[in-house]
Amino acid sequence: MKITTLIDNLPDIYKQLKAEVGVAFYVETDKLRFLVDTGQTGDFLSNADALGVDLGNIDFCFISHGHNDHSGGITKLLEKYPNTQVFISTKALIEHYYSSRHKRKTDISPDENMKKHFQRHLVPIKESCWITENIAAVFCTCHDYPKPHGNDYLTKEADGVEMPDDFTHEMALAIKTDEGLVIVSPCSHNGAINLMKSCEKFTGVDNVSHFIGGLHFVDFDKTEAEIEDFSKRVIPEYPHTKIITGHCTCDKAKVCLSKTNVDVSFFRTGSVIDI
Repeated sequence: MKITTLIDNLPDIYKQLKAEVGVAFYVETDKLRFLVDTGQTGDFLSNADALGVDLGNIDFCFISHGHNDHSGGITKLLEKYPNTQVFISTKALIEHYYSSRHKRKTDISPDENMKKHFQRHLVPIKESCWITENIAAVFCTCHDYPKPHGNDYLTKEADGVEMPDDFTHEMALAIKTDEGLVIVSPCSHNGAINLMKSCEKFTGVDNVSHFIGGLHFVDFDKTEAEIEDFSKRVIPEYPHTKIITGHCTCDKAKVCLSKTNVDVSFFRTGSVIDI
């Protein structure tokens, strides 16, 4: 399996590709080619061209959750490749999402025009399911472990009522391999351990070989304590799991993670992960 980071917050080493606050992965297995998320603007498309990645023949696109730094590129994807099938949470199509992390409250919902004009391309998912024989879209059903503190800045509006975002619109992608599950979870708002447990339960595979995606550890005054708590919980549960993170795992958090015994490495725009 080969996973190429088509766009991420961090630029590529040579700064020849576009970067943005968002993420998009291109995944190649023995039989399938697919996208996980589309970044914020659609700039991942020009990066794909620069990297020699042909998106015209992908089997599907999977959107992990409703925030626009993951769903914002859907329109440009479908304009360029109109035969693409896009799997997305049902709730992501009917709820609205907001961030108050910065001074001004920001609407971070999927684009309404996209939902209207490309409705026939969207495949709503209500519950965990198998997309293919070995690839599952999994909603979080385990809530035994802490969720990231970065969620404190995020709300949603459902049925006209605004409330803290419960991230019931978030899915992870669980891929069965001979070595165990490879989980792609671009933001992990529900918490990486909760998502790993949920993927194991749904698939019946009790071994996670790789966990790839953001951990949503933002930089604030309690980052070190949050990372320490995470490492103490994840190492006993998943001592052999390789965690490859980026996007919403911020700079201070990366430094703190590097000082733990967690098997961790980091992706950025243009990174290629071979499994």
